[in-house]
Amino acid sequence: MKHMLKYSMLALTLFSVSCQENSTEKSSVKVTSVKHTAVKRQSIGNCWLYAQATWLESLLKDTNGEEVDVSETYWTYWDLYHKLLEKEPVPEEELNTGGSWGMSSEIIRRYGWVTEAEFIESEAAESMSEAQSCAEDYIMAQGKENGTLHDVNLRTPEYVRAELDKAFSCDGKYTVNMDAALEKARKASDTMLVDVKSGKQYSLSTMLNSWRQISGPGAYGSSEGKQLVSEAELLRYRNIEQRIKKALNDHYPVVMSFYVTFNAPDQNGVFNLKTLAEKGQLGDGGGHMVVLHDYTVDKVPTEDGGFTSLAEGDLDPELKEKALLGEMNFLVAKNSWGANRRDRPWLRDGYSRFTWDYLQNRYWDEDSEIYRSFFRSVVLPPGY
Repeated sequence: MKHMLKYSMLALTLFSVSCQENSTEKSSVKVTSVKHTAVKRQSIGNCWLYAQATWLESLLKDTNGEEVDVSETYWTYWDLYHKLLEKEPVPEEELNTGGSWGMSSEIIRRYGWVTEAEFIESEAAESMSEAQSCAEDYIMAQGKENGTLHDVNLRTPEYVRAELDKAFSCDGKYTVNMDAALEKARKASDTMLVDVKSGKQYSLSTMLNSWRQISGPGAYGSSEGKQLVSEAELLRYRNIEQRIKKALNDHYPVVMSFYVTFNAPDQNGVFNLKTLAEKGQLGDGGGHMVVLHDYTVDKVPTEDGGFTSLAEGDLDPELKEKALLGEMNFLVAKNSWGANRRDRPWLRDGYSRFTWDYLQNRYWDEDSEIYRSFFRSVVLPPGY
């Protein structure tokens, strides 16, 4: 995924429900709650690695009840290593730090995982990595003419490793010993995890291979470029909505990819179409990946023939079944933007909320000159 995308204009031909007030909490009844570890804050555009770490940390917490601080910096090192070995010139304006679920899964298969303390011990207590930011700055600087990374023919595996050791050290502030980290790395095939529903144990390799990435109906392919969502697409979204709710009800850490725009959150931090339409343009935004935690639903049928809403939290199995009958209001996700930030006052607890009508709608992409869907994909466990 790209770190940041350019400005675009919002296509104001939205669904009729897009300008309605989105209720954030109409009931004290709870829905679900996926186990998560402490919130972190990415310093470069590698949300996909933070999402992968969040996913793994959640599974580890279900397995042993402990909060494990998986190192995103360790994976970032290997991502940049392979990108530099492609021997492409370093961009002049922005380093390619983007990726995908498939890329992060492949990094784990090849290099395993370590804790933050096992790679750069000094950063173990920090919520945001300075080493990653230093590495990005170093590569951008050394990629220019006369820099150590400018001549792509010099980039042998040994040479790139030596350069990355310097890059992540922040001018010697941190000790970077990848050989030592590799010795401590846990292989995906040896990491045993408990399936939260069945209680059975599977290797991390098996889980990486069995969890499936499901693309949204308007993310790619024939639906991309259309201005309005068709009835057939709405049915597919309803199917995806139900699969997400069922997986979250069983406490699985569902991974979601989408286009985020920072003109969409209201004062309560809920990303919604009404707020976005009032702004009149997308503003800063880009591809993003998060791990879901909870959801809320509206229009849940009641015994007296009326309707009610279910809010955040956890509920008993009977009410979870009723939640499947309602319409998704918003999804709650553990984010990688940190918490209690002055520049984003709506980001209080590090968790973000995205309305379902926002996610399943479209925006106008000025670069490609087509309409694209905000929602891109989810990664679901087998059977969902």
